[in-house]
Amino acid sequence: MENKIIVGIDVAKKFSYYSIITPNGKQYGKPFKAHNTLEGLEKVSKKLKEVEKELNVPCVLVMESTGHYSSILFHFFHNSNFEVCIVNPIQTNSIKNIKVRKVKNDKVDAYRIAILYKLGEIKPTKPPKKEIHQLNILCRQYIKLVDDCTMYKNNLISLIDQIFPGYNTAFSNITSKASLYILENYPSAEKLLNADKDTLITILATLSRKSLKWAKTKYNALIDVAKSTLKIGCAPKSSEIVIKSMITILKTLIEQKSMIEKEIKAIAENIEEVKLLIGIISAAIFISEIRDFNNFKNARKLVAFCGIDPAVVESGKFKGNKVKMSKRGSGYLRRVLFMIALASIRKNRNSQYINPILYNYYSIKIKSKPKKVALVALMHKIVNYIFAVLRDKKPFRIITLEEHNKLYRQSKLKLSLVS
Repeated sequence: MENKIIVGIDVAKKFSYYSIITPNGKQYGKPFKAHNTLEGLEKVSKKLKEVEKELNVPCVLVMESTGHYSSILFHFFHNSNFEVCIVNPIQTNSIKNIKVRKVKNDKVDAYRIAILYKLGEIKPTKPPKKEIHQLNILCRQYIKLVDDCTMYKNNLISLIDQIFPGYNTAFSNITSKASLYILENYPSAEKLLNADKDTLITILATLSRKSLKWAKTKYNALIDVAKSTLKIGCAPKSSEIVIKSMITILKTLIEQKSMIEKEIKAIAENIEEVKLLIGIISAAIFISEIRDFNNFKNARKLVAFCGIDPAVVESGKFKGNKVKMSKRGSGYLRRVLFMIALASIRKNRNSQYINPILYNYYSIKIKSKPKKVALVALMHKIVNYIFAVLRDKKPFRIITLEEHNKLYRQSKLKLSLVS
């Protein structure tokens, strides 16, 4: 093991515990507590530099990843010229039973984190590039806004089914501009039936950017819904207030999502890795989650980081027959890969598969495997594609299997000639 002073840090919201271990494996003094303020962190930094001077060896700081709490400490100590390592909580949990006696407190946790580094299971962590860090914050917020939009949209649909039974026959997309205008200004059957026909038709045509003929057809469909609602509708009058409240929130969420998306695209334009991949939002989420592509020596490591590698269970003669994803990586990565996989096997407006090569791969897999398993295999294939694109720094393009094999043979021939 390297000749270094190991400082285990158990990070909490307002304060952290520090445990110092000397190069010979002995604890230096007692674990101490310090607040996560500028004053507190500066005191810790001063103390650690004094220990370095006394023992004449550098310090390496090891802390568990605890979201933005550990992020503050990481950047402070990294900027203070300390070597810093971030530990996955899964790793720290694996050594909680290192001793038979059950003891769980912040001091002990700090010591165990330091011991984990001494076992040689942790490597120094580099801070992400400024643009990547910004992109990561924006992308995670974008995903949350997408989820919130979906939640309020589903709640709105549920309420509309009670107030306007059959409304989806008039508007298949309830959150379209024209639909939201109708619901916001005419939230009951009575108000819709009493609305001025010509005014409503003009507004429908304007908001939908379609002809007056289309708007008249849509108006007639809405009137039919309103008439039937008077007979079978079951929502109380107070639901009108709820509809307006939901629409206001939904509009705000959509506006915020659009603003975040615009900012993501502006930052992504200056990041080479994002520009190499297809789908700027999906690419931005993927790149911002892996942080630094240079950390992955091969595609298998990237697959494992995404958490879509198989979790093998074997012990002695026992071999598990139900192989599942390890799910040890970022949930955001698996989510975006799942969406990319679904998009890859869909058809475009011309009834052509968006990616015929991936669709053929999926169609072969689905013959012998369940749909979800086939989709995971497709996600695995997509990660291999992404790794190749980022490694070679060449934009992605769809090629047939024959073209791929031809290019592979040519590359092997070049290598043999060089050697």
